[in-house]
Amino acid sequence: MFFIFVFFTTKFNDKMEKAEMHFTKRAEKYNHSSNWVEDQNLIHKIYELADTNRDSIVLDIATGTGLIAHEFYGKVKKICGLDISHEMAKYAENCMNEFIFGAVEKMPFEDNTFDACVCRQGLQFAELDKAIPEIHRVLKPGGVTVLCHLTAYNETDKELTFQIQELRNPARRNYFMPNDISDALKKQGFTQVENTNYITDESVEKWINNGAIASERMDKIRKLYRLSDNKFKEIHNVRFTENDILDAMLLVLCKAKK
Repeated sequence: MFFIFVFFTTKFNDKMEKAEMHFTKRAEKYNHSSNWVEDQNLIHKIYELADTNRDSIVLDIATGTGLIAHEFYGKVKKICGLDISHEMAKYAENCMNEFIFGAVEKMPFEDNTFDACVCRQGLQFAELDKAIPEIHRVLKPGGVTVLCHLTAYNETDKELTFQIQELRNPARRNYFMPNDISDALKKQGFTQVENTNYITDESVEKWINNGAIASERMDKIRKLYRLSDNKFKEIHNVRFTENDILDAMLLVLCKAKK
């Protein structure tokens, strides 16, 4: 199997340029920038939910450094990665068959191309009303999508969770509640939509020291945790150590069929 780069002309809007710049800064440290990035149990869970086999053609959206794609590599007929970041692609060699530079809002694929489309932590940077129809379009009838993203737990922690997420990643476009992705998939006509919750215990110091945000933003995040109310601390099981803050963050894995 060969690793091929495929380039398509993509016109970036301001938000996409901001995201591309953000991940250019993060690329070198990305693979160790949070616990969920490295979590092999989470990666394998996405693989299992995708229901692929040796004959499957799979797309990993916002593939980045290829950690999700690598789980499929050699187990399926073909695994393609899609991303807008050339810098992240430098770290994705030997993780997939093909790396395609392009945006999820306008993917350079024919209709009904893939047996499965997966994405971990990519749609917060996308125009969701364009991305979900594109995922539906490129999937074969009966194809599966698995979309995994950090969310708030509920209305109680929503405001502070989103404040922290915005400070950590100013390129973010969307802030998700647990049912936002599943509701968007149902609206597009996907069926058998199911959510699976996954708690990831995160070192805040590791999570914020990603190489892409200024120290002032990191200080603001630390301060928000210290000043958070007891309800937020309880929901997120926040723990303070001598040199760190621990937060039990919620990831929702949404599986659906075309």
